Amino acid sequence: MVKRIILGIIIFTVLFSLSVQRQAFLSFDDNIELVKMTFLNTGAKYEYANINAWTKINNDFTPFYKINEYIEIAIKNMNINRQKTKISRLEENNFRQVEVEYTENTRHINIAVQSLKNGSKSETYMLIDEYLINGYDNALKEKALINNTFKIFKLKPKVTVCFVGTFKGKLNKEKNSSIVKLVLDKLHAQKVEGMEDENIISVSAYSSKLKEYIKLGSEKINLNVAIRYSSFDDKTYLWVATPIIAIEY
Repeated sequence: MVKRIILGIIIFTVLFSLSVQRQAFLSFDDNIELVKMTFLNTGAKYEYANINAWTKINNDFTPFYKINEYIEIAIKNMNINRQKTKISRLEENNFRQVEVEYTENTRHINIAVQSLKNGSKSETYMLIDEYLINGYDNALKEKALINNTFKIFKLKPKVTVCFVGTFKGKLNKEKNSSIVKLVLDKLHAQKVEGMEDENIISVSAYSSKLKEYIKLGSEKINLNVAIRYSSFDDKTYLWVATPIIAIEY
């Protein structure tokens, strides 16, 4: 879990430090609704949604008592039952972390505050990673809870939202391609980059219908679509996210 969270922070630091731009005509909530409706139009069976939000808190090697303060405030404002949480603490050389795991019927939430020191450079981050297991309709409500939690600390997080669904069995390559094309066409998106082989299709694209985008060099990206077969449960998985997929696929 620690490695996963650290890796996530590294990935997002690279991506979002390059540039996050905003269009003038839609809110990010509108983006989520558009992406959700497009996902539902594919006919995939809803499995879960993921909301991932993180930001840097400060440039200090933060002591544990202060990290704990951040954690306790986040627990309260995410409407989490404190008695049902699992809280772990880790300290290794120049690394400190407090992590919260919480699971109820419809939500699985991880909250982590990490502080790292590398020579004269120090940084502290907060990450909230939430899975909505039963029902996509709460995506906007949960995102609002997450944003308000960061707002208490006067922080603005980088947020990604991903909808995940499945189709029974293994679809052929043509069918996989047609599902990805449907998503791109519905959102009037143009492919920027991608990969494709016998097992997976993954496409990063830009849609003028979506508000926020990441700028990588001269290219804009605000839509990420992937489809892959899993022999473990004999299902074909579909991921549709804005602006990128922040979970393993």
